[in-house]
Amino acid sequence: MRGAHAVRAALLLAGSFGFCGLAGAGQFVRAHDSSFDARSPALAELENTRTPSGWTALCARDHSFCLPASVAPRDLILSPERWALLSGVNSEVNHAISSATDEKLYGKTEYWTIPTTAGDCEDYVLLKRQRLMHLGLPESSLLITVVHDENGEGHAVLTIPTSAGDLVLDNRRDEIMHWWETGYKFIKRQSVADPLNWVSLGREKLQATNIASGPEAK
Repeated sequence: MRGAHAVRAALLLAGSFGFCGLAGAGQFVRAHDSSFDARSPALAELENTRTPSGWTALCARDHSFCLPASVAPRDLILSPERWALLSGVNSEVNHAISSATDEKLYGKTEYWTIPTTAGDCEDYVLLKRQRLMHLGLPESSLLITVVHDENGEGHAVLTIPTSAGDLVLDNRRDEIMHWWETGYKFIKRQSVADPLNWVSLGREKLQATNIASGPEAK
């Protein structure tokens, strides 16, 4: 019941505010099984890398996106209430925004912005990030991330470092997944230590046998 209340609270507080699509709903029990808590793999941040041009242009238009993080970086404790909040925001934004390319919407190949009715994958990420920040989650835990999908095409998702490992919020599915379940190749993201910097990504060794048997990002 408390989880359901958290979902309703998230949606009420959030309000109604390319190349991306949709799918099913996740279960807290699978992502928060006790076997994952201390041993779940996190994405390994490597060297600094080039900032995406869309992010640079967004920061130039609105400096509030590029202010230093106000809260020190830390993994979120993944409680049932927080899982319900993440799931609620992920699903609600996925269904509230229509997928459309920047070329169609703005006549540009790349234009990152907070969408109102339509946007591409980066825009979904920005809206989820904004809503979760309004609901009290720290900016340093909501990391814009660039991946290559199963077809080798560029895509953007939101990654959240948690006590159950790095989770992925994706406009292509309502289910929240661990990064290694997605089938994506993780390229770069905002740094956990400083979201103003972007870092290339690798993966740590999967040490738990129940995790090592799962799919790995290439």
